[in-house]
Amino acid sequence: MNKHVFISYSHEDKYFANRIAEDLMKNGIEVWFDKWEIQVGDSLIEKIFSEGLSNSDYFLILLSKDSINSKWVKEELNNAIIRRMEGVTKLIPLLTESIEIPQPLKALKWLDMYSNYDKGLRSLINTIYNISEKPPVGKIPEHIVSLRNSVGGLSRQASTIGSLLIFKQEEEPGFERSYSASELHSLIEFMNNEEFNDAIDELEEYGLVKTLKVFGMHPYDFGQVNGTYALYLHFKNELKYDPENDIKSVAAVVSEKKEIDGNKLHSMLNIPPVRLNYAVAYLEDYGYVKVLKFLGTHPYDFGIVTATRHTRQFVDEHCK
Repeated sequence: MNKHVFISYSHEDKYFANRIAEDLMKNGIEVWFDKWEIQVGDSLIEKIFSEGLSNSDYFLILLSKDSINSKWVKEELNNAIIRRMEGVTKLIPLLTESIEIPQPLKALKWLDMYSNYDKGLRSLINTIYNISEKPPVGKIPEHIVSLRNSVGGLSRQASTIGSLLIFKQEEEPGFERSYSASELHSLIEFMNNEEFNDAIDELEEYGLVKTLKVFGMHPYDFGQVNGTYALYLHFKNELKYDPENDIKSVAAVVSEKKEIDGNKLHSMLNIPPVRLNYAVAYLEDYGYVKVLKFLGTHPYDFGIVTATRHTRQFVDEHCK
């Protein structure tokens, strides 16, 4: 069964919208495009809201300087947001130029269609057909083929998994990795289920990982797992950087600027987002900063970090 999409755009973006509509049709996707659907004498409102939006699986909104000020686009967007809340329609913002994302859409994943149109179109088609762009799990690293020695008093099994989580994260330093139980276990198949579950439980008991429990986990005791800042501090001798220096650097900048967001921290320190997340989480957990969290801050786990008396005391004691 073909997927159905609705394209919302301003008149000034009609050529861009026409191009996207034609390319989607060529790939087996049914497009409701006003140029094709509305005939002379038709009711514009009835056609758009009763036929176009109500029958669409996906609502594509072309974002440009013109469209964000378009009355019709706003009306269509409001309707689509209601349908999204009802679980009927999925909303996908498409950027046709570099602009500030409107507030109602900041929490959504958007696609860049202007920097590389072909790449953006491929991602859009994959999204509509629910095709994951996630690469397949690679082979087991050569250094993880058997149990390693204890690290910091952990069991050999927990040390092995902790080391593996560190190693895989260092391969992709920009964003935090999370693993399903089966995915992680496939990388260390020499452990049986009981050993694997016990090792994860041990790591979680010491705060080195966080797990998510979901239905259908058997034979595992958890569904998803990812490391915490404590894991990196525990295994810091295996890292190419010192996570304690990240913590000190972030604290110093927060103390100087009084309050700051993730993008500004990144531009000042040039530390990858995942490491900034760990440093801020450490400072928050130990009461050294105040953190305001809200939607639309990806890839950061925080919105605004604010300095306190404890921040300044930390900097005085550890950063001078």
